[in-house]
Amino acid sequence: MERPFAAWFQSATTYVSGNSRHKRTDWVQEFDTRTRSESPLTSQFSTYGPGQLLSLLGTGDRLIHFVDFLVYKNAENELGAVNDRLETILADAGSAWRVGQRLGNAGLERRVPEGVVEAAENVMTTSGAAGVLLSEAWRALFGQSPDYEEAYEKAIKAVEEAGVDAVCPNNRKATLGTMARDMENQGDWYLPLGEDLKHPSASAPYMMVEALWAGQESRHGGNGYRKPTQEEAESAVLLAVPLVQWFTSGVLARRSGNPSS
Repeated sequence: MERPFAAWFQSATTYVSGNSRHKRTDWVQEFDTRTRSESPLTSQFSTYGPGQLLSLLGTGDRLIHFVDFLVYKNAENELGAVNDRLETILADAGSAWRVGQRLGNAGLERRVPEGVVEAAENVMTTSGAAGVLLSEAWRALFGQSPDYEEAYEKAIKAVEEAGVDAVCPNNRKATLGTMARDMENQGDWYLPLGEDLKHPSASAPYMMVEALWAGQESRHGGNGYRKPTQEEAESAVLLAVPLVQWFTSGVLARRSGNPSS
C-alpha cells in the first residue's frame, strides 16, 4: 500500500495549472488553522513538498486526520475521482479505513466499527471449528491481500460447521442451502425475543441463512459464475458472525426440542 498511497498523497496535495504542478499550500494552512497545530505543517510543505509532509505526518492519528481532511476538501471541490482512487487503494490493501460519508460530509470512516470487530473476535475465539473458519473468512476479507470469493466461501462454511448438526442431524452432506430449506420446512426455530405474530422470530434466522446462501453467485458454473464484490463479501462475513454465535451458543434453537424431526 505504501507506494500507491504515496502517489495518491502527492496528487491530492498538488494540482496542475497550465504546464506546472502547484502545491495546495492553502489547504495545508487551513488544516493547521483548524487543528490549531503546535507543529504547523505549512512552512515545511511549502518548502519541501508532499514527500516531506507525508514524513512529518508519520503513521498515526495525525496522518489519519490529515487524510480525512483531504477527502473532505476533495469532495468540497468536486474532485471525487481522487477520493475514488484512495478508496481503491484502501480496499486493495485490506485497510481498516474506507472513504465514506460522516454527518453528510465526505471523510474517512472505519470499514468495520470497533465494537463490531470486538464482537466478531469474541465469536471467532469461542466457537470452535466454526470460529476458525470465520476467522479465515475475516482474514480473507480484511487482510493484506483481500480475496472476496474466499471470504464469502469461508463465511458459508463457518455457518455450515456451526449449524448443520442441529438443523440436519441425519444428513452429513448437507450444505447451507439444505439448512435453509430444512429450517423453512421445520418452521419452529426461534430466538429468545419478544414475539410479534406478524414477524415471528423463527423467520429471522431462516431468512439470514437463505440470504447468505442465495447471494453467493460464485457457486454457479458456466454463464452464471461471477466473483462476489467487496460489498457482497463484507455483507456475507458480517451476516455469518451472529449466525455462528447463535448456533454454537444454543441461543438459536427449535421450539419442539426435537432436533431429529
